[in-house]
Amino acid sequence: MRLKLWRSLLMKGIKVKFYQKTASFKEPIMNGSILTTHPLPPYSTVIGMIHKLCQWEETHRIKLSLVCTNEYLMQPQQVFDKGYIGGFHFRTINKEMEDRWSIIVDDDAGDYFGFTTRLCTVELLVDRYYTLHICVEYENDFAQIFKAFNYPPVYPSLGRWEDSIRIDDVKIVEVKEELTNGKLNAYTWLPVEYSPVEKIGSVWKIPTYYKIVRDKRRFEYIRCYLGERGALASYRLDEDNEQLILI
Repeated sequence: MRLKLWRSLLMKGIKVKFYQKTASFKEPIMNGSILTTHPLPPYSTVIGMIHKLCQWEETHRIKLSLVCTNEYLMQPQQVFDKGYIGGFHFRTINKEMEDRWSIIVDDDAGDYFGFTTRLCTVELLVDRYYTLHICVEYENDFAQIFKAFNYPPVYPSLGRWEDSIRIDDVKIVEVKEELTNGKLNAYTWLPVEYSPVEKIGSVWKIPTYYKIVRDKRRFEYIRCYLGERGALASYRLDEDNEQLILI
């Protein structure tokens, strides 16, 4: 039996502060000979880390917020490494495509992209500090997540296997249900719906959960801006007055 957490004007959450020395969250399309990285971890990558630490084999729906608390987002460093290349677009899968590309993914529009591996230039994010908030509907999920971050049963990493994280603090906090409008004091993905003004700039399609369709992962996406310090946004506050944008 899965017991639901009691809901009111406050909801209970888990706040995790961690540090990551290096990471590369590869964008789906290669920029020339360089494997570029997302400026922040995609939601799907964070969801995957939580499932891995909890050793869940089935999908558990959770709400999360991730912010980078660095004062500045430094430009990625570039290293020579093995990486996935490609991003070749096609609409149907045939034997030629399966022979040519070792990995084939599809998007929410039913199109396909092919990738393979080779040595190339890879962008790395370096020395990042993050604050992660996690809210769930069921008490047993809450307990498992809290235990998993306090006593990780497996090697904790975010993104690539070698990109480990150092967990600095784990605590239970109260999170206000109501939204507050103001300026962001950290870097985060800012869903378009949480931006009170229409921004000028890139809109990112950030993956979240996926379903297996014809043996391929089909992701759900959220349209986001890169929320920088000082950007106007609608957010929640925890008991320590730290900002979070739950998705």
